Amino acid sequence: MKKIAPKDITKLESLFVKSFRLLKSNPNKAGLMILFDALFLVSAFGLQILFRYIAQSLNISIAMPKTTATAFAYITFSLLYYLIVLFVYSFFKYCVLDFIKSLYEKAEFSFKRLGQFYSLNLIIAGIFFAAMIALNFLLASIKPNYQPFVFIFLAVPYALFLYIIINISHSLFYGGALIKDSIKNSFKITFTKIKIYRETILIMILSALVLWLLFFGSGYVIRLIASRNYNLYLNAYAYFKQASIIVFDIAFYLVILINRVSFYAAIREIK
Repeated sequence: MKKIAPKDITKLESLFVKSFRLLKSNPNKAGLMILFDALFLVSAFGLQILFRYIAQSLNISIAMPKTTATAFAYITFSLLYYLIVLFVYSFFKYCVLDFIKSLYEKAEFSFKRLGQFYSLNLIIAGIFFAAMIALNFLLASIKPNYQPFVFIFLAVPYALFLYIIINISHSLFYGGALIKDSIKNSFKITFTKIKIYRETILIMILSALVLWLLFFGSGYVIRLIASRNYNLYLNAYAYFKQASIIVFDIAFYLVILINRVSFYAAIREIK
């Protein structure tokens, strides 16, 4: 039997496995990526609390305003909040992309293109917000009985395309592309070169499915074991539910973390 050279083994490895091994061999950079993602979540949560406090101080109702003046204040306040959150997201994602780039080559970090990166995210948000409004109009024209099924049918591909466009456009931009080229080529790659990112998306979907089946099966086992003792069942299920959410979030985040590297690696190969 002919032996496979180490070089050939590397070629046979999936993009996901390569990305995982690359992160594993660079624990400091992987840790920084996780840290910056955590800092974004903390910042977003802090901004939510801050804006909610300001809204209450200014007597701006979260509910739909009734007068023109309150409606204008509500829209302005909400727009300001989302613009700031998007900037915070852009800041931390920009830093994470630098860590990813440094896995492949030496690069000097600079905030020189942060403003352009924020503009890129604004454009993407505008495009998908317009698409969401169009889908809402479509959903409103359907009979209420069918709306939940149509919503799932529309929401799943919408979320997947948003996820793909964001990762591809960000990888292209941080690889040196202009804003216009990043957006144009991200849509082009998304709809014409599915093979490039197919494995990455399938792994994410399969991971979510496996985790769901695992938790569903574990919940069923708990119900069988503790079904005769209702109090025991309630306590066990409460702890299980909390643990399931934590484990699912961590596992799914790790898949997304590896996928970021996979997207960047895939874009580097086709450039």
